Amino acid sequence: MDLPLSSKLTVLKGVGPVFATALAEAGLDTLKDLLWALPHRYVDRGALRRIGDLEYQYSSEREIVTVLGTLKELRQTTTRVQRMGLTEALLEDDSGSLRLLWFNQGYLARTLKPGDRLLVFGPLSQGRHGLELRSPAFEILGRGPATEDLWVRRYLPLYRKLGPVLGRSRARLVQEALKRAHAPENWLPPELAKGLPEPLDALRMLHQPPDEADARDLEQRQTPAHRRLATEELFAFALGVSLRRAGRLKRQGVVVPTSPELRDRLKSLLPFPLTQAQRRAFKEIVEDLTSGRVMHRLLQGDVGSGKTLVAFLSMAMVAESGAQAALLAPTEVLARQHAATFTKLLGDSAHQLQLLLGPMKAAEKRAALARIAAGEARYVVGTHALFQEAVTFKALQLVVVDEQHRFGVKQREALKEKGVDPHWLVMSATPIPRSLALAVFGDLEQSVLDELPPGRQPIDTKLLEPDDAERAWEAIERALSQGRQAYVVSPAIDPTEEGKVPLRDIQAMEALLYQRFPEARLEVVHGRLKAEVMAERVARFVAGKAQILLATTVIEVGVDVPNATVMVVDHAERFGLSQLHQLRGRVGRGRDRSRFFMVSGAETERLRALVETQDGFRIAQKDLELRGPGEFFGVRQSGVPQFQVADLLRDKGLLARCREVAEKTLAQGLTEDQRRWLRQEQARLKLAEIS
Repeated sequence: MDLPLSSKLTVLKGVGPVFATALAEAGLDTLKDLLWALPHRYVDRGALRRIGDLEYQYSSEREIVTVLGTLKELRQTTTRVQRMGLTEALLEDDSGSLRLLWFNQGYLARTLKPGDRLLVFGPLSQGRHGLELRSPAFEILGRGPATEDLWVRRYLPLYRKLGPVLGRSRARLVQEALKRAHAPENWLPPELAKGLPEPLDALRMLHQPPDEADARDLEQRQTPAHRRLATEELFAFALGVSLRRAGRLKRQGVVVPTSPELRDRLKSLLPFPLTQAQRRAFKEIVEDLTSGRVMHRLLQGDVGSGKTLVAFLSMAMVAESGAQAALLAPTEVLARQHAATFTKLLGDSAHQLQLLLGPMKAAEKRAALARIAAGEARYVVGTHALFQEAVTFKALQLVVVDEQHRFGVKQREALKEKGVDPHWLVMSATPIPRSLALAVFGDLEQSVLDELPPGRQPIDTKLLEPDDAERAWEAIERALSQGRQAYVVSPAIDPTEEGKVPLRDIQAMEALLYQRFPEARLEVVHGRLKAEVMAERVARFVAGKAQILLATTVIEVGVDVPNATVMVVDHAERFGLSQLHQLRGRVGRGRDRSRFFMVSGAETERLRALVETQDGFRIAQKDLELRGPGEFFGVRQSGVPQFQVADLLRDKGLLARCREVAEKTLAQGLTEDQRRWLRQEQARLKLAEIS
């Protein structure tokens, strides 16, 4: 009997409670989930080598070989020199045998058994006892005699193990699901489906690749079958975004009044004239606020482009008309920094500002909540404390969110419910290519600040080998002797947390700095400090009472000290390019020439991009290409769609096409069946969480 793709996996043979739980923990509940979780790699039978035919040839690019054989021996010993655990095995086929070695992986003695049929991949080496594979990857294909059914085709798909569900077990479940699945209805509009296989045919092609398939296209996920599944995901996403945007445009937004008097008052708050880009962005925001529709706008710009000033003017426009505006910051350091900046700008009206933070004393917090509830606080600045149920606003009309992708959607919704239906302005200091911004920030309109305020000087950027780090310390020495300040950034709080690679942690760096600069006052900040202790230490540096601030990336955004002219980042390879560009933006904030040093013995090609350009958009593009969207925005943070087949970088052209077709489809009206399919897809891909 044909099964719909929405059927639970328990309909398949062998899926009892244990397997069902393990699969569900990996997000696989239905036949559709199982079939859309594609093989993580394919073995091309044509690339399979007989052990007897292997030959070692020395080369800087070591040859990766794939062999299939039976495990004959397995033993565990310890190496003589470094006393590392060593697992040794002998793999045989009908042409010869090959030694396999794994270091410090004792669990393999429980995983592998003599008699196992193993498919093994790894770089070929020449050892004392002949040819060997060191730390190879492997798949257990079965136990006992050779099972020829694996090789009915040219390609063997391999699946990741999920708890007790081995890769082979998953392969068996997939094959059963393909036999029993009922072809789903085709929801793609003809202009997107043209030339692509039907959904079930596409899944068959990817789980049972035909012999004529191109190995390279399969590995790079660029076959017509991949394109079919990617198009379905991107169309569902684009349709959801269009639907949400259409709904927002229908919502009545509060009209924020404007007048010549208000414009004069706003001008009087400005410390200096706006740049052309700032004027353009503020004009777009004013048009939104006075349009009668709810504003959802993304304000993005490079480090130091003046986003905070534009956000402040937007808040002032609301506050000066008697309503309230709230600014939401990702860290307490940044919230305090914004509050200090606003206090300076407001001058005599600074009493209208209220800072709200989680660790405030009870009496202080009660007073803050009372002022917000009464409407006395027209400018409210805070962290996630603004989400708490106890916080009520009298007339919240605008919410400004700094670094939006750090906030969960549910939290944003919680804040939205505190106002009537406030306008939203989202700031991001990570310049994002437009196609990706559409994906990550959903239906937000965009304003871009692509111009730096006058007086901002380019920052002298150097990449140093660890042995050459003395040049960086000399630059700090010179800066301190001229009355300037400096930052030193360390990637780790302690050496144990970063795995096998030895790192100079923040404690070792602190000792080095005390020794190198015995006269300097040093402050140390990191994420394990209590918020108030961290705030006190940063405040001392901001006030000039400390000369050096040693920190982890807690200072990536928000610390504004024009007197700090040197930054040194240790183990720079541990950071993303955009993160390093953000850190670089902490210096160069005054009139003096500033210097930025990256100390690293690894990944120097990647880091050279920062030496070559100060253009945040170019750096962000490079970072995205190297790391992919998930890592670029931070692993597991809300905001990045959880696509299974589509890739936002590779498929940006396809996403643009899907958006066009989605707008057209929506204009024609969705049927109830289409809406149901859309809800299912958004739940499956966690797209519904994107605001």
